[in-house]
Amino acid sequence: MKKLFVILFFLLPLLSFSQLNDSTAALLQKLDSVRNSSSVSRYFATLYFETTSRALNFFSTCDMPVQHFMQRLELRFASYFFAAAQSFQEKKQIPAEWETYYTGTRLTPLQYFLLGANAHINGDIWQVLTSEFSLQELKEFKKPYYRYNKELKEELVSMYNNALKTVFKIRLLHTVTLGLDKQYGKLMLVRWRKRQLKLSMLWFTNQTRFENKLAGLQKKMYHLDKLILQNL
Repeated sequence: MKKLFVILFFLLPLLSFSQLNDSTAALLQKLDSVRNSSSVSRYFATLYFETTSRALNFFSTCDMPVQHFMQRLELRFASYFFAAAQSFQEKKQIPAEWETYYTGTRLTPLQYFLLGANAHINGDIWQVLTSEFSLQELKEFKKPYYRYNKELKEELVSMYNNALKTVFKIRLLHTVTLGLDKQYGKLMLVRWRKRQLKLSMLWFTNQTRFENKLAGLQKKMYHLDKLILQNL
C-alpha cells in the first residue's frame, strides 16, 4: 500500500479523480511492481508504465464515454502483457507474439523495449479490440484511438533520445540517415496502430481477408524481431 500511495501522490496532479479509480490504480501498481522486479519483463514494464501514465493523463479531460473506452482498452491491453510475463515466470507456454522477447535473458534494454513494442502493438492490439469492443464501438471511438498517437510519438522520441546517447549503432544510423530515422520511427508507429484497427474491423466483417492480413503481419513481426536481435 505504501508504494501505491507514492505512485498516486505523483500522479494525482495529472489525473482526474473520475479516471483514477480502483482498476487503473491497481494497473499502475502492478506495472510498477513488474518494472521493479528482477524479471526480464521489467524492461518493457518500465516503458509500459510511462505510456499508461501518459494515456491516463491525456484522456483525463475528455468526456466520460471516451474516458471509459480508453480505460477498458488500457485494462484489457495490459492483461496480455501480464499473461505473457506470468507464463514466463511459471515456465508455461508463452503467447506466440511474445516468444522472441522471452527467448533470452542477455539482451540489451533497447532490444527488450523494441521487441516488447513489436509484440504488444502488432500482436496484442487487434486481440484487445476484438475481445473487448463491438464493431460499432470501434467505429464510434476511432478518433480518440488515433488521437493518442501524438502522445505515443512523444514517448517514442524520449526513448529514442535516450538510446541515441548510449547505443553506438543508433548514433551511426542517425548520422547516416541525417536524422530521418527518428521521423521514420514515428511514421511506423502510427502505421502500426492504424493497421491494427483496420485488422480488428476485418475480424468482424471479413474473416477471409482478416486471416490473410494477419498471416502477412505475423511474417513482418518475425522479420522485425530478427532485425532487432541482429542489429541492435
